[in-house]
Amino acid sequence: MLFISLSHLAIPKDLPPAVEGIELRLDLLPKVNLDEIREFLNAPPRPVMLTLRKASQGGKFQGTEAEREKFIERLLALESPFFDLEGDMRPAFLEAAVKNHPKTRFVLSHHDFEKTPENLDEIYRSLSRYSPFTCKIAAMANSTSDALRMLLFVKQHQTVSAICMGEKGEFARVLGKVAGNKIDYAVLQGHEPTAPGQIAVQDLVDIYRYSSLNKNTSIYGLIGNPIAKSPGHIHHNGVFRKLHVNALYIKMIVNPEELEDFIHYAKEMEIRGLSVTIPLKEKILPFVDEIDAKTRQIGAVNTLLFKEGRIYGTNTDGAGALDAIETHMSVKGKKIVLLGAGGAARGIAFEARVRGARILILNRTLSRAEELASAVGAAAGGLDDIPSDADILINCSPDPMPVDPHKIPSKALVMDIVIAPRETPFLKASLSRGCRVVYGEEMFLNQAEGQTQFWLGPYNN
Repeated sequence: MLFISLSHLAIPKDLPPAVEGIELRLDLLPKVNLDEIREFLNAPPRPVMLTLRKASQGGKFQGTEAEREKFIERLLALESPFFDLEGDMRPAFLEAAVKNHPKTRFVLSHHDFEKTPENLDEIYRSLSRYSPFTCKIAAMANSTSDALRMLLFVKQHQTVSAICMGEKGEFARVLGKVAGNKIDYAVLQGHEPTAPGQIAVQDLVDIYRYSSLNKNTSIYGLIGNPIAKSPGHIHHNGVFRKLHVNALYIKMIVNPEELEDFIHYAKEMEIRGLSVTIPLKEKILPFVDEIDAKTRQIGAVNTLLFKEGRIYGTNTDGAGALDAIETHMSVKGKKIVLLGAGGAARGIAFEARVRGARILILNRTLSRAEELASAVGAAAGGLDDIPSDADILINCSPDPMPVDPHKIPSKALVMDIVIAPRETPFLKASLSRGCRVVYGEEMFLNQAEGQTQFWLGPYNN
C-alpha cells in the first residue's frame, strides 16, 4: 500500500489513484485535538494511519513516554484503520494494544537514522512476535548496497516493509513494491517530506508507473556517480511504457570501492540490466563475464546485461556519439579532436577509427592521452594543443570548460557529451565562436536506443 505522509489536517484533493492510504503524523501537528482527529478519520477518501512518533524514533513528541502511552490509548479508542507503534515500546503496552484493538492494523516500526543495521533478523524477530500487519524497518542507507540488502531482506520476509532513507536509498523507495513491501511512503508535490529520501507521489506515478509494479517487474538502472542530472529514468521508463514491457529503470549511486558488494547484491536482486557511467566504465570490467570484440578493444563498458548467472557487457557510447555527429557531417577523413581520455572518450575514439576519421586525443594528464592514442592509433597531446584545422571537437570530459574558449576552432563542428544543462559553457563558448554544435542529448538518445536493443533485443531472447 502506498501512503502519503501529512503533517497537517488539510485533506488533499484529487489524490492519485495510486495513493491507498494517508499517514497523519500527529507529532508534527502544532496541537492535537481528539475531536479534530476523529473528524479527520471520517473525512478522507483513503484509510488513515495515525503516528505519534517520539524523538528517539525521529518524531517530535515532547512529553514523557508515560504521557505518550496514555495519549496513544485515547487515540486507539478512535479505531483508526492503521496505527504505527514503535517496536521499542513496553512489551506489555504493545501486547495490549494489538489484543484490544482488532479493528486496527498495526505497523510496528524500527528507525535508525545513522546506518542500515547489521542485525536485521534480530529486529524482525522483535517486531514480528506481535503479529502486526507489517514490520517496518526504516534505516539510513549509506550506500546503494545498504539499500539492496534491505530490499533482499523484504524478499525473504514478506511481512517486512523496508524504508530506505537518504539520497543513496531513494531508488529503493521505488523498488519497495517490486521487493514486496506491504507499505511504502511518498510525499505530495510541493510538500515537505516527513523523512529523508521520500519521493513525490506524482513522480512515482508518472515516471515509474508505481501502480503497475509487481514482483515480476524486471529491474534496470544506472550506476555511477554523479547521476543526478541523467535523464535515463525518464527516457527508459518511457520506452518500457511504450513497448508495454513490465520493467522499471532506476538510478543508483555507486562508487568504485563498493562495486564488488554491489554486483553481489545486484545478482541476488535479479537486476536484469544496467547503464554504466563515470567513474565505473573501465572499473566495471573485472566483473563482466563476456564482452563483444569491439568493447574488448575499447576497454570500457557502458551497458550490462545479467542473464543466467552471467554478466554481458557492451559499449554504445561510440556509435551513439558518431551517429549524432554524422547527421551533420560524415566523419570519414575528418580530423576529430577528443578532449578527455576516460571511458566515454575510449568508446568514441574506437568508433571514430572504424569510421575512418583522423583522431587526436587531448587530456590534462598527458600519459592518459598517450595510452588511449597508442591503443587506437591516434596522436596525443595536452589540452592546450587544439589544432586550428580541427573538423570536429568533442568534449568527453565532465569539465564544463576544459580549454581556453579562444582556442576553439571557429569552423569546427563541436559536441559536448554532457546532457544537462543542454547548452553547456563549452557549447555556449563554441556558439559565440561561430561553431555549429551537437548537443549531448542527441548522443544520449542514440546510445540509449542501443542499450534497449541490447537488453530487450535478439541478444536477450
